[in-house]
Amino acid sequence: MFEPITRNIFRWGTIDGETGIMMYSHLLLRENKAVLVDPLAMPGVIKMIQILGDPIAVIMTTYPHLRGCSLLSRQMGIPLFIPDIKAINEDEAITKMFIDLYSMKEARQYNESTILPLDIKAYIIPGRHEMALKFDDFLIVGDSAYGLNGKLTFASLKPIIRKTAANGLLSGHLEDIPNGLQDML
Repeated sequence: MFEPITRNIFRWGTIDGETGIMMYSHLLLRENKAVLVDPLAMPGVIKMIQILGDPIAVIMTTYPHLRGCSLLSRQMGIPLFIPDIKAINEDEAITKMFIDLYSMKEARQYNESTILPLDIKAYIIPGRHEMALKFDDFLIVGDSAYGLNGKLTFASLKPIIRKTAANGLLSGHLEDIPNGLQDML
């Protein structure tokens, strides 16, 4: 179920039955602690997570990536971090309804100044209603690396890639870029 990207990063995925688009989730490890990014709720996933590390948080990069974020957070009794509504310019009324509908009232909104578990750093992706996360030498995004017709695009990410000096890109869709990201700019 889990595919290793590095010694400290794993991913799992499935095809969205509605759109036919491949969706991926990532598990980040440090000192036997695990953080889940945009996790898909699939049979057996909690057991697999616990085999790899002690789950301590779920982080959602963008509101359309609810997937299993709220459910897994509740089932494992760990905090859920969701993007700050104002920081990513989401429609406040609609997003609050979404938060209520999917039982995310207890979730912690995060922005660029929030201290996230495992020393993960958040960056607002301009114009995308999404946060990028920096972990080790990787930038992790939900939808911002997914372009038209399945083509990888970096337009909104280039300034963040330069600023963070990330050498790899983990995406909620398409294939991950394990290294050479700076050379692709």
